[in-house]
Amino acid sequence: MYPTLRLLSLLALTSGTTLAAEPLTLADFEAVDYGTWRAAGSAFGKAPAQGAHPGQMAVSGFRGKGLVNSFLGGDDSTGTLTSAPFKIERNFVTFLIGGGGYAGETCLNLKIAGKVVRTASGPHTESGGSEALAPSAWDVAEFAGQEATLEVVDQRKGGWGHINVDHIVLTDDRGGIALAAAPKPPPQVLTRGIKLDADFLQLPVKSHRRPEKLSIEADGRVLRYLHVNLAAPEEQPDFTYSYDLREFRGKEVSLRYKSPDATALGRLVLSNTEMVDPNAYAGPHRPRFHFSPRLGWMNDVNGSYYHDGLYHLFYQANPTNKASGAGFDMHWGHSVSRDLLHWEEWPIALFPDGSGQCYSGTAVMAQHAIPGLTDKAALPVPVLFFAATTPFSQHLATTPDGGRTWQRFAGNPVVPNIGDGDRDPKVVWHEPSQHYVMVLYVGSPDSYRFLRSKDLKKWEETSRLDHWFECPEFWPVKSAVTGEDLWVLYGCYRTGKDAKEPFDSRSCYQLGRFDGAKFTPVTPHRHAHEGAHFYAALTFMNAPQGRQIMMGWTAGTSFPGEPFNQSATVPLELTVRPMNGEDTVCFEPVKELATLRGQPLMALKNVTVADAQTKLAALDKEALLDITVRFKAESSIKFRLRQLTQNYDAASRTVQSGEGRTALHPAGTVDARFLVDRGLIESFWNQGEASYCTGALHTADGPAFAIEGGGMIEELIVYPLRSIWK
Repeated sequence: MYPTLRLLSLLALTSGTTLAAEPLTLADFEAVDYGTWRAAGSAFGKAPAQGAHPGQMAVSGFRGKGLVNSFLGGDDSTGTLTSAPFKIERNFVTFLIGGGGYAGETCLNLKIAGKVVRTASGPHTESGGSEALAPSAWDVAEFAGQEATLEVVDQRKGGWGHINVDHIVLTDDRGGIALAAAPKPPPQVLTRGIKLDADFLQLPVKSHRRPEKLSIEADGRVLRYLHVNLAAPEEQPDFTYSYDLREFRGKEVSLRYKSPDATALGRLVLSNTEMVDPNAYAGPHRPRFHFSPRLGWMNDVNGSYYHDGLYHLFYQANPTNKASGAGFDMHWGHSVSRDLLHWEEWPIALFPDGSGQCYSGTAVMAQHAIPGLTDKAALPVPVLFFAATTPFSQHLATTPDGGRTWQRFAGNPVVPNIGDGDRDPKVVWHEPSQHYVMVLYVGSPDSYRFLRSKDLKKWEETSRLDHWFECPEFWPVKSAVTGEDLWVLYGCYRTGKDAKEPFDSRSCYQLGRFDGAKFTPVTPHRHAHEGAHFYAALTFMNAPQGRQIMMGWTAGTSFPGEPFNQSATVPLELTVRPMNGEDTVCFEPVKELATLRGQPLMALKNVTVADAQTKLAALDKEALLDITVRFKAESSIKFRLRQLTQNYDAASRTVQSGEGRTALHPAGTVDARFLVDRGLIESFWNQGEASYCTGALHTADGPAFAIEGGGMIEELIVYPLRSIWK
């Protein structure tokens, strides 16, 4: 039923003294429904909540069993909850409130004659915090005798896009409860015309707050955009990001941004200096020999290639946000190396614009001059393919200056939208058919589509394979068993729900024959890299000596307190070897990694596990290590590194890491290699037949490296490794 309005006398006389009237409870939300309160939208449901909704942190601070909680369906649900009219008969309104702190969007309003005269919001706009409700109050004496309504509002999506309210009371005594702070001014759309007479727009960034869209526009189109939290005048920015606008230098543009701070755009300055923190790579949790971006978020490795002595590494990047959900505003970050180890950051290659974000893709080495694209460059020349998102479609870009900058093809998209979320184009040159071939992920249902083109601009679909999803890789190999020319199709695979033999893999491959139009498998689907933190890997096109060198995204890893989030694996060399009479793709660290080694900290031969462990106990947990071990295949041994455990079981000839278990085919002895870095551990078994990548902080419990079990260790060498960063 509707929460009772207890109508009491306004005055009580006792011995001639006037006493304050008793409080009137406007709503306690203890009933089985909202009564005469009217709900609209999806956020509030049909009845008060009984605490937290699914997916929400524990809610506390409310009275009784019920409250208003607009998290129903998550933070993206919206709606309003409006009371029946009532008369203001006391000096104050007190209430309990929590949740999102967005004025006008997550709030409790008092309305008179349809106008909001008092409002209050929860405390939170940034990640973290709790779902506790706290007391608050309004002074409403000036509205005495007037008719009013209450309105609970949730018009915000995303983090803290909900509001919690309970126990609303009219009273003459607020009992020390603080009055609700005056709401911050609502965000307004700001614009500023500016001539780009310098290279960088300096953005004072405040992290951990929901970002707003900053767009750079000219001639009626969006040249660039990104979402960023610009620090308010009274705030110290967490860092300054130098937004590279050299491509448009000299151009008159308009900046557009939504903010409650009317001075936000006016305070931005242009300069020719890129602001770079000299200590960015020195943080305690920064990996020392794995690649990581200087700033912000990274995920998928993109269209990497080798050209003119440089390895070019591209990756999905959000340069101004490092939160775990920062997979928006996808740019293509770009770094280069001469040795696959030491990386130099180059300007961002691709930026979001009016066609949307720049999702993952690949590079192909153009084999012949393509008018309007590559006709002025020495061949072969790199061309980037990527997915734009508005709508999902495939685009290309070329470079006029050896990869320093990239220009989009005026005729984009070259492959219009096909289905659901088309993305991750992998493009190769197929010499026998004299065609370029694209392997493209298309969803609903999952499939890889094969397309071909003579000129990189006009494409036709030739075949499809179902159940493959995201991040395809495709390269030619020679069978180690038969000597036949084959191709490796690599990516992710998941069978349907009703499959007789379910197979689900985030790193999967098949070998097969390819005629330029259709891939015909000759092996079953097989798990490739078994790492829990390994995803979205690609090879470097055009690598010297025909090497297949792959780097993957260490998905789900953590580096607390650092100015970046996520990293890449060490470069891995892929080979096809005959394991148990079958062609098997093996992953091992590139040989260049050995150049980071110092003199061995220990080198043991033919020792017992116990004797080896006695010496290993002295290892420093902060050390960067490259450890090689060889032992008899008949010995079961457990390896412990920090909180990671990997077991080799001699009876089944399998290695287990976490929930993953891989069968090995050793010839008498088993070799294992462990790379131990800040925040990351990679391991490789039996010449790369099994490989793992696991996130593990050096500050976590557990040993630097420990061995348990019986038998003998034939050889154990522990090398220290040098950092790749200056």
